Amino acid sequence: MKAGTHRRSAVAVGGGHGLARTLAALPGVVDEVAAIVTVADDGGSSGRLRRDLGVLPPGDLRMAVAALARQRRLAQLLQYRFPRGELGGHSLGNLVLVALQDLVGGDLQVALDELCRVLEVPGRVLPCTTTPVVLHGSTGDVQVRGQAAVASTPGLRQVWLEPRAPEVSAAVPPAIAAADLVVLGPGSLFTSLLPNLLVPGVAGALAATAAPVVLVANLREQPGETQGLGLRDHVEILRAHVPGLRIDVAVVHDGPSPTGGGAPLDGGGLVDVVDRVVTTDLLDGGDGHDPQALAAVFTDLLGGA
Repeated sequence: MKAGTHRRSAVAVGGGHGLARTLAALPGVVDEVAAIVTVADDGGSSGRLRRDLGVLPPGDLRMAVAALARQRRLAQLLQYRFPRGELGGHSLGNLVLVALQDLVGGDLQVALDELCRVLEVPGRVLPCTTTPVVLHGSTGDVQVRGQAAVASTPGLRQVWLEPRAPEVSAAVPPAIAAADLVVLGPGSLFTSLLPNLLVPGVAGALAATAAPVVLVANLREQPGETQGLGLRDHVEILRAHVPGLRIDVAVVHDGPSPTGGGAPLDGGGLVDVVDRVVTTDLLDGGDGHDPQALAAVFTDLLGGA
């Protein structure tokens, strides 16, 4: 890189497998990546560790580190899941992150930064908050508690966090302010995106950024959580929960249907609620977003390589 050349950075917001696809795409487009990750999970290995040890759920954070890692063999090791016995269902990376946090005196961000250094991550992985939060949801008639319950509940109208206004992690607002590109998703609307955006400090930093804010649309409805919702519904729900949220670009799949379950998302009316819609084939040949296709879109949005 020539002296004086601006080092480009991007922020990706979300959780789970969807966020991992965006994180796999961004290192080929920008110099530094900051992943802002939900900590509302209460299922599986993360939920067990959360209940047993009183830690924040490590699973989404571990997946983000693995997606960004240049040390690919170590990343594979982090993703290893024990098949049986007392450790059955636990991811090795979850255990490593919890152990590392204990070794550094309980500071989750210090542990994440150390893990990122070992795995040669080109940037940082940041929990949206270090306050223990619980995700709640309502259909209007029924209220449910916990991310796992929210994910399996059809007809949701509203979700919220308890406590209602958790403090944003200190590194998050500066990362968003420095970004040349902000990417939301892909990922579960109510259980990956909104648990981040409902942290007031995250929403405030997004409202203040001069960078384009890009929503990568999901490929399909999610049975239960977003059953019957179209892409316009997704945007309207995001804005209803986060007043003032700006979405400059929506990136939408246009190509073969994914092989997994769930109906393809209806894109009707989306052009009425976002400034720009980019359509392209995002499918990886199976049932997920192709990081190379996403990288091409992000490169174009940043004005080329």
